[in-house]
Amino acid sequence: MLLYNRPLVHLIANYVTANDTVNLILAAGGAAVCADAKEEAAEITSQAQGLVLNCGTPSPEKQEAMLQAGRQANAMGIPVVLDPVGAGASAFRNRMIAELLQKVHFACIRGNASEIAALCGREFLPRGVEDAGAEATGEEIRALAEKTGAVIAVTGKTCLVVSERAAVRLPGGALIQKRITGSGCMLSGLIGAMLADRGDTLTGETAFSCVAGAVETYSHAAALAARKTAGQGTASFRNALIDTVSLLRFSPSFLRLYAVTDRRWLGERTLEQAVEEALQGGASMVQVREKHLERAALVRETAALTRLCHRYGVPLLVDDDAEAAGEAGADGVHVGQSDMAVEEARRILGPNRIIGATAHNRAEAEAAERAGADYLGSGAAFGSTTKSEAVPMTGETYRDITSHVRIPVTAIGGIDAGNALQLSGLGLSGIAVISGIFAQPDIRKAAWELYQKSGQL
Repeated sequence: MLLYNRPLVHLIANYVTANDTVNLILAAGGAAVCADAKEEAAEITSQAQGLVLNCGTPSPEKQEAMLQAGRQANAMGIPVVLDPVGAGASAFRNRMIAELLQKVHFACIRGNASEIAALCGREFLPRGVEDAGAEATGEEIRALAEKTGAVIAVTGKTCLVVSERAAVRLPGGALIQKRITGSGCMLSGLIGAMLADRGDTLTGETAFSCVAGAVETYSHAAALAARKTAGQGTASFRNALIDTVSLLRFSPSFLRLYAVTDRRWLGERTLEQAVEEALQGGASMVQVREKHLERAALVRETAALTRLCHRYGVPLLVDDDAEAAGEAGADGVHVGQSDMAVEEARRILGPNRIIGATAHNRAEAEAAERAGADYLGSGAAFGSTTKSEAVPMTGETYRDITSHVRIPVTAIGGIDAGNALQLSGLGLSGIAVISGIFAQPDIRKAAWELYQKSGQL
């Protein structure tokens, strides 16, 4: 399940796609309520943890409801997502969106290329609410992010997520998405739910990583659904997409910045304080790697860290010890080549937990995938400060692994802000970092810098 805190999302939807958007939010583990009467919009928003405003079927009454809900959300610190469906299609729609942008602060604005181009002031020949092929430049999108203070998500064949301080380009899922209505609306709903799941932990850094994670997760689910329904029709794909989200236990986005703990460098900080600083900087998954703790202490500390990570919408795994992971309620375990087998970890933790495995070459990678691993950790990329015997892995070995398995792969071993970009172009989904985060004087700053670089792999 993608959401840990079952957030309630108030969705002022369009009547064409409301049902699918609500079902997608439910599939992810959230809840949704649709209320577009101005007499109750603000009241319903005050009960929710997130608000999504969808402009697909506009009216003056709905515009007023959106304004009232948006103002209430802003007053309460509730994240708001704008889906400017059909921006540029009509003068009325443009005026409505302009007023929303003027009077409501948005955490995220998600649209297709033409919709974002319209918000950037581009003129083009509209095609109703369809993408007309217009595109804004990167500079224009960045300027829109600066003007609105929102994270801008431009989605399509490829996706671009931009904030005032960062940008990442991501894969776009499946071509068949363009043949069903509501594909973008469902993604906007998922973004709203994932932002809502973060609660009071949202900052500029975590909002960006959350939106990017939602986009990458949704594209991953769409690609899986397309493979499952190859040769079938568009309605089968739509249902498979919602099914896939409901069953998804792992996303490649979790690997974007995988923080692996080591208390040796923490000084007076507690491990919980250090992990929270890493989460504030954008860490997308955390592994507890504390080999010298006794079982009872490991379980206690893991349970506390799991609760912390879930506040940030981030999964937590335990190194090697599946039993401890199960006792602590962690999200899974990572097993090395000399540790417990993937099949045994799955037997202990069941079908819904995450199992990661170490692979040093293609043969180990393919064996781990066949055994049911959700992802691979491969290294050492640049040697290791925690394993003196580790041998650096070549780029050719990384390419050999990533080109022969379907599960995502993260690099680990000696990675820091100075060398992370040397791993670009190798097919990796992210980087796993120990000392490059936890040995740094400013853990939050180090994590944010690494997160930005991981988006350039």
